[in-house]
Amino acid sequence: MERSAFFNSINGDRRYKAEVFAEYFSSFIGNGVFPDPSTNLQVIANDDMTITLSPGKAWINGYFYMNTNDLILIIDPADGVLSRVDRVVLRFDVEKRDIKAIVKKGDYNSSPEAPPLIQRDADIYELGLADIKVNQGAISITQEDIIDLRLDKSLCGIVHGLIDQ
Repeated sequence: MERSAFFNSINGDRRYKAEVFAEYFSSFIGNGVFPDPSTNLQVIANDDMTITLSPGKAWINGYFYMNTNDLILIIDPADGVLSRVDRVVLRFDVEKRDIKAIVKKGDYNSSPEAPPLIQRDADIYELGLADIKVNQGAISITQEDIIDLRLDKSLCGIVHGLIDQ
């Protein structure tokens, strides 16, 4: 099937869905966070059981995400015996028609690992922003507990154009 776009509509004969625009943009804009400024969507500890997602922009499969203010995310209480690793992700959800920052709670374990990016398909696609170590008995998250994932191409990466930059 041949397709072309984008042409002015005459009497309503040219209507384009968001998916057409997303497909177009995804052909030359890669997934990830925008690199400028370097604090774009950085996860910051608040020295309590919350973290702050800094303002910034990202791109997932042709769709745009923007956080314009500091966004406070709550970390669930720690266990008294075992630690866990939570993962902060941007989740693109086709059914919900949005991209949201969420905290994916890890499993308690003596050797905890971050939860995987559950899906990367046409319905849900996640970018990992940071891993949060929630130590046993912790009452606060410090910056040392946060591993920045934004530069990891397999989990997030930096937005790039047609020519990998």
